[in-house]
Amino acid sequence: MIYLDSSALVKKYVKENGSEHVLGIVDKGEIMATSKLAYPEIYASLGRKRREKALTQKDYHSAVGDFESDWREFLIIEFQDELLPLMKQLVWKHSLKGADLVHLSSAIWIRKAAREKVVLVASDIQLLRAAKAEKIEIFNPEA
Repeated sequence: MIYLDSSALVKKYVKENGSEHVLGIVDKGEIMATSKLAYPEIYASLGRKRREKALTQKDYHSAVGDFESDWREFLIIEFQDELLPLMKQLVWKHSLKGADLVHLSSAIWIRKAAREKVVLVASDIQLLRAAKAEKIEIFNPEA
């Protein structure tokens, strides 16, 4: 199973460093998982890129349409109470931002619930280090 945090997932919709790698991963047909938190994060990222004129209006609407279509296909990890104790443990072990803490705890939770290997795909170095320390396989599309 592939778990995409928002820093990796946005590369599917906007050409950035590492986009080719993310597209290659997504096209392999494996189950793609992410946190529900990715939804507002992707919209915020696309909106920022549009406001900064890094995306044309047409490209913005295309990216949003593709994202909405894909969203229905992802395994979405809800922000559920079962994640809270895990987050409390992780916050003392790793120096992570709140959103990264949600993504890491979601990846750990789905690995346990699905009882299968999870590869966390992200561009955030601190998140990748923490995931590796938690024995989750990692992939940085920008590396």
